[in-house]
Amino acid sequence: MRKLDITPALQQMERFIGFTIPQGGRFYVCDHDEVVQIIINGTVSAEFCDEHPYKFVENNARFVGLVFDGLTENTPIHRVGSTSISYELDLAQDFVHVRYETSGDSGVLKFRTFSGDWFVASLSDDGRYLVMAEPYEVALYELN
Repeated sequence: MRKLDITPALQQMERFIGFTIPQGGRFYVCDHDEVVQIIINGTVSAEFCDEHPYKFVENNARFVGLVFDGLTENTPIHRVGSTSISYELDLAQDFVHVRYETSGDSGVLKFRTFSGDWFVASLSDDGRYLVMAEPYEVALYELN
């Protein structure tokens, strides 16, 4: 497992509202003002998109995170083959323990939650990546 640094790609963004489930080494991160495409191909890069975030969220079934009336009803991916994640969210705590299991490796990641508003984690569609997010942070891990 390796944490990929996506902080530089998101440094201009504030108060995230969620992300799309990664597919084909790409996913999108949204805040209230911007939509950014994250591209993973050995390194991580970003491209700002010319889309309104709320319209993007409304039209994207792969988006997970916060929407106007609470968390989206879209379901994050928790299992792909032998790779799985699980977590129990207690918004009274300032962290979430995310358990992961891959072929031959398992452990727990402690993800800090600053706002207590929402948290979501998902595997990519191929099980290679784990994305975790809350309003003030998005983290990306390569699992294998």
